[in-house]
Amino acid sequence: MGTSNGDPTDGGGDCPSDAQFFETSVWTPILSKTCITCHNPEGLAKDTRMVLLAEGEEGWLEANFAAAKEVALDDDGGTSILLLKPTNQHPDMHKGGMVVTPDTEAYDALAQFVARSQGTFSCTGPDGEGAAGCDEGGAGVRRVRRLSHVEYNRTLRAVLGAPTELGLGFAADTVVQGYTNNAGALVVSGLLADQYRDAAEKIADLIVADLPTRLGCDPVADGEETCAHDFIARFGKQVYRRPLTADEQARYETLWKEAAAIEKFDGGIRWTIAAMLQSPGFLYRTELGEHAGEGIYELTPYELASELSYLIVGGPPDAELMAAADDGTLKDPDVLRMQATRLLAGADADATLHRFVDEWLHIDRLRTVPRDAMLYPELTPQIREAMLGETHRFVGDVYRGGGSLAELLTANYSFMTDELASYYGVEAGAGEPDPAGFKRADAASSAGLLTHGAVMTTHALPTSSSPIHRGKLVRERLLCQDMPPPPPALDTSPPPVDPGLSTRERYTQHSADATCAGCHARIDPIGFGFEHYDAIGRTRSMDGIHAIDATGEVLLTDNTNGPFDGADELAQLLAGSPDVEACYTLQWARYAVGSAAGSELKCVQDDLTAAFVEAEGRLDSLVLALVGTRFFRERGGAPSPGGDPTTGEDPTTGGETTTGDETTTSGGSTTGEPQPGPMTSPGIDVQITQDSKWEQGECNSVTVSNTTGAPIVWQVVIAMQGTIQNAWNAKYTQDAMHFVWTGEPYNAEVAAQGTTSFGFCILY
Repeated sequence: MGTSNGDPTDGGGDCPSDAQFFETSVWTPILSKTCITCHNPEGLAKDTRMVLLAEGEEGWLEANFAAAKEVALDDDGGTSILLLKPTNQHPDMHKGGMVVTPDTEAYDALAQFVARSQGTFSCTGPDGEGAAGCDEGGAGVRRVRRLSHVEYNRTLRAVLGAPTELGLGFAADTVVQGYTNNAGALVVSGLLADQYRDAAEKIADLIVADLPTRLGCDPVADGEETCAHDFIARFGKQVYRRPLTADEQARYETLWKEAAAIEKFDGGIRWTIAAMLQSPGFLYRTELGEHAGEGIYELTPYELASELSYLIVGGPPDAELMAAADDGTLKDPDVLRMQATRLLAGADADATLHRFVDEWLHIDRLRTVPRDAMLYPELTPQIREAMLGETHRFVGDVYRGGGSLAELLTANYSFMTDELASYYGVEAGAGEPDPAGFKRADAASSAGLLTHGAVMTTHALPTSSSPIHRGKLVRERLLCQDMPPPPPALDTSPPPVDPGLSTRERYTQHSADATCAGCHARIDPIGFGFEHYDAIGRTRSMDGIHAIDATGEVLLTDNTNGPFDGADELAQLLAGSPDVEACYTLQWARYAVGSAAGSELKCVQDDLTAAFVEAEGRLDSLVLALVGTRFFRERGGAPSPGGDPTTGEDPTTGGETTTGDETTTSGGSTTGEPQPGPMTSPGIDVQITQDSKWEQGECNSVTVSNTTGAPIVWQVVIAMQGTIQNAWNAKYTQDAMHFVWTGEPYNAEVAAQGTTSFGFCILY
C-alpha cells in the first residue's frame, strides 16, 4: 500500500500505480468511450489542451495520461478542471454538456485521478480506496426515502382496500437515469405538499363516510376516548407500517380531542387520519436501523418488512410479513428469504417487474410518443395498449419460467391478441387466450424484447424509423454507456425525408459531418440493425422503394464488439455479452435500490453480477441475491450527533427513545450552531423537539402553548436553513431563512392555558 507519488509506473504493492489506475479506471471506461469522440486531433475539441490519441497509436497511453494530468492539475475556484468540465459545472460551461454525473462511479474515478495527480491520494487514507470502497457484500447507506407516486398509490390501496389514482395527478416524480424512484430525487416541493394535504383530506373523508365498518369499536358502548385510542393505534400501525410509539399515540389522541371538541367524534377522527396521511411516518420509509457497533446499523424488523415489500410488490407489507416483523423472526436471513420467495410468487410482483421494464427501456412513453396519423392511421390507442400488454406478458413469462436475459433478448415467441397479430402480419396463436385476449404466438423474428412493437415504436420518429434513437437505446440501456448531449448550437434535426434515398442513406450523409461523426459512429451502426422495423413496430422488407441494408457493427466496448446483419444477429451478439449482463444488473440495481450513485451501487453490484453469472443470467436470481446481502440488511455510517439509537425504533417515530439526540430548544440548527430562537405571538411559548436527525436533514415536533387566560390565534417564526420536505398540523410560508408557521382550521386558535402541536421535516 502507500501514497501515490510522481512515478506513474510505481505500483505501490496492492495499490495500482497512477498509470495503471488511469488506464483501467479513467481511460477505458470514460475517456475512450465518452471524451475521445470530441477530444481527438480532428474533433471539436482539437484546439483544447486535452487532445487524446486512439489506442494503438505510438505512445498513446503516455500521451493521454500526460494530457489528462495537465487538465487535472489546473483548477477554477479550487476544483479541478477535470471535474468541472465533464460535469458542465465550469463557469464557461462545457461544449459537450454534462457527460459525467456527480456522485457516480465515473465521477469518483476522475476525482481519484485528480487526487493522484495532486499527490494527495493514499490507498489507505481517509480519501483512499480503502475508505471509498466497501467490503464484499458491504452495508448500504443510511437514509430516509419518500414513497414514489406509484408506491404512494399502492399504499393507499392497502389502506382503503380498493384501488385509488390520487397520486397520478401529483407533480411528477423526478426521473434519474430513466427511473422515477431515485431516493435522492424524491423530495417534497411546496406544490406536492399541497397535493398531499388535499389527498389526505379526501381519503379521510372517504374513511369517515364509512366509519362504522372501519372503526372497529363502538364509541357509544366503549366510550369515545377508548374507541379513539384503539382506532389510532390500529390505523397508525397500518399507515406507519410499524406500531406507533407512546409519544405518537399521545400526540394523535391530543389532536383527536382538540378536533373532536369542535367537530365531534367523527370530525376528530377525520383530522387525525388527515394528519397521519401527511406525516413522515406515512410518506417516508426509513433505512436507518439499530446501532450494532463499529459503524454498522442493522435494519429493524419493520424496516426490513417495508424494504422487502416495496422492492417486490411496490407497496406496504401484508399481514404475514408484518407478523414476521412483530415477532422479530424477519431478522433471520432464512425467514427473510422465505418471505421474499412468497412475495415473488404473488401476482402483485408482476406490476413491479413491468414498471422496471417500462422505465429501463423507456416504453412508459409509448402511450404519448407522437406519430403522423396520416402516415400511420393503424397505430390506434388500442394497439399501443396491446403492445404494452404484449411486452408485460412476455417478460412475465420469461421471468416466472426461470428464463434468462439471453432468452429475453433472443426469444422467437411473444404474446398477442388476434388484433395485434394481424397488425404485425403474423399468425395468431392457437392456444387459449387469457382474460384480456392474449395468446402465445410465434414472433416475426428471433430478437426477443428489443423488436417488440412497444420498443420499436417508442424509439422512432413521427414519420420514420430512427437509427439514432434505436442505437442510443442499446448503447445506453444495454451497454450502460451514456452518450453526451450534442454540442450547443448544433442543428440536431433529423435528415429531411427524400424519396430518392433510403433511411440508412439519409442518416449516413447526415452523420458524415465531423461535428457529428464521433458520437454517431457509436450509435448509428447499431441502429441500422433495426431497419427492418418501421416507425410503428411492423416488419418491412423494403424502405419505400429501397432495399434494406440492416448490417451494422458494435464498436468501442470491452467485450461486445463485432459485426452483425439484422436485429436477430445483433440480439445474439448482445445476449452473449458480459457487458450486457453487467449493465442489466446495474440497471436493475438502480431501480431496486433507488440510487444512481456509483459509489453506493458498487457495494452491491459486484455481488449481484457474480450471482447473475452463476445463475446463467436467470432473471429471478437478482431479487433473492440482493435480499441475501449485507447491503440489504445493514447500513453503515456515522452515528447521529449526540449518540447512537439505543432502542431500535425508527428515527421518524418521535420522542426521546428514537435517536438518543433528542433536544428541547427554542430553535433549530442545521449545523450544530445555535440559531435564533423562534419568534411567536404574544403569550405563546414554543418547545421544539428534534425527533430524528440524519446526514441530509432532520424532523422536529413543535409544541405551542398558550400561557394566557384567553384564546390566541398563534404564529411561530423559526429560523432554519434548508427545504421543508413535509409538514403536518400546520401551514407555512418562507421568508429568506425564516419559516412562518400558522395552524390548520382545527388548531389555529389555542385555548387559554391550552396547547397544540405541529411538526416538519427539513433537508439541509
